[in-house]
Amino acid sequence: MGPEIISERFPHVVSAVFDDEQRARDAAAALVAKGGLPSEQIDVVEPNDPGLSHKVEPESEAIFQTILHSHAILGVVGVVAGLILAGILIGAGFAFATSFPGWLLGIFAVIGGAIGMLVAGLVSSRPDHQYVVTETRDAAEHGKWTVVVHARDMEEKNRADELLKQYSEEVTESL
Repeated sequence: MGPEIISERFPHVVSAVFDDEQRARDAAAALVAKGGLPSEQIDVVEPNDPGLSHKVEPESEAIFQTILHSHAILGVVGVVAGLILAGILIGAGFAFATSFPGWLLGIFAVIGGAIGMLVAGLVSSRPDHQYVVTETRDAAEHGKWTVVVHARDMEEKNRADELLKQYSEEVTESL
């Protein structure tokens, strides 16, 4: 999805699970030193960390903006797509379409808008982030440490992913 739909500054997340604090801190330091990532984009989640939610999803206001933008944009796209499809059916001369063209346009606009809103709900729920959140929460509950990287773009995400794989076998990433 484009930046006009997703409002987060850091739409990608990469995490790696570690058995001990030192290994996690070493990986976090390597992300800065070798990976060139700013330390502000890296969080270390400790076992039973009370700040886990904020460390994994720090942009709660941007997520709300993503919800608004995705529903507005994809709802309108759905309406337009529905109107185009209805226009094609009317233009093709189908009897059911030409009998009541106003109704067909209205129904297809509503259905298209509803489908657009459903897709927007999927986009704004960020299912790609849920796996990272779940893995991080499970690790914290089982006494493990997790390094979480918030990446601005795919290039940063890929750099973090490659570097973390050198330190951990349990690396999870969003899309």
